[in-house]
Amino acid sequence: MERSDILEKVAEAIKDTLGDDSLAINEETTLKDLGADSFDQLEIMVALEEAFDISLEGAADGDMSSVETVGQTVDIVAAEL
Repeated sequence: MERSDILEKVAEAIKDTLGDDSLAINEETTLKDLGADSFDQLEIMVALEEAFDISLEGAADGDMSSVETVGQTVDIVAAEL
């Protein structure tokens, strides 16, 4: 899967989780910029696992709170594909 496809799917999962389709998301966007708190980050992780049919339990120590940018999220997902 191409990086751009992963980014698109990650952005879609984030928008769905946060309930805001108008969010402008790119690789430099931080989850903090999007207003995501730690609970949102957990929900995003679950949404990504479902969207990509992967397990992120071991990725980034299983803790999305250590992830700052959408690009880092794409890296973690890509590593699990």
